[in-house]
Amino acid sequence: MGRHGRRAFQPLIEAALNGTRGRPLEGDGAGLRLLPWVGSGTLAFFLLPLLPGGGNLGNLLAGILLPISVGLALLPRWERHPAWMQALPCLLPFVMIGLVRGFNESPIAAYSPVVLLPVFWFALYGTRPQLLISVICVGITYAVPSPALGNGYPATEVVAALLWMVIAGISGFTLSELVRQREMLAARLERTARTDALTGLPNRRAWDEELEREIVHAARTETPLCVALLDLDYFKQFNDLNGHLAGDSHLKEVAAVWRNRLRAADLIARYGGEEFAVLLTATDAVQAQEVIETLRECVPLEETVSAGIAQWDNAESSAE
Repeated sequence: MGRHGRRAFQPLIEAALNGTRGRPLEGDGAGLRLLPWVGSGTLAFFLLPLLPGGGNLGNLLAGILLPISVGLALLPRWERHPAWMQALPCLLPFVMIGLVRGFNESPIAAYSPVVLLPVFWFALYGTRPQLLISVICVGITYAVPSPALGNGYPATEVVAALLWMVIAGISGFTLSELVRQREMLAARLERTARTDALTGLPNRRAWDEELEREIVHAARTETPLCVALLDLDYFKQFNDLNGHLAGDSHLKEVAAVWRNRLRAADLIARYGGEEFAVLLTATDAVQAQEVIETLRECVPLEETVSAGIAQWDNAESSAE
């Protein structure tokens, strides 16, 4: 695919990658995530009349179910409903195919590929139990007898149902594992991008993002918010005297001690070389001074620290 082709499909790709496992019908891009599946289902609906007996009751009922399933999937405010309900619209294609097969006069399964749509959907966005259910539904769908089979049920139909289940299972669980591996790598990269490699503390990027969020929270809850900057004194001389390895070890030890002295709701980040930033939630300036003085008193090797404190005035930006 050329550059222009990738650019044209970029919104679809981004929407697909940003789905939440188990709750893919929520958040931004839900419509774009559904678009390929809706397009495939619509194509199958328009092709139904071309099948032998194309005007029968089964095809008609399947066609009616299509807009119902699309309407359910596009239902707004999915976050108000339990996660299991998001699986229901994606299981309706099995019912549609069962209706077509149960009323069709030909055993030729021209609609067979449609059974893989729910499997691929759950492989990308669903949970492992949902994926397993979809694979089982593939076999159940092909167990529905067709009028063309007469009074008997050939063994070949059983074999075909089992083979479709195996193929769907292999494809679905392989794709699901690939998606899971990608999610793990993305989460690891996100942690790496937000973590200082030396101290293990959040870095400047993570600090900036968290400060913005806490300002919004403080404004909404009308609670005080304080920030502080701590700078290890004469750290260059410490490095010159003891070496850079000792300096790195000292920074790691300081970070560990300070992190353990703070509450879980607070944040300490490495702001620069020997500078650390502290975010104190629901804390006014007087309380913040007590906290920072406690941190200054517990620096390893009795090193001294300079610190500054600011309380948010309900108007300043994070940079200010």
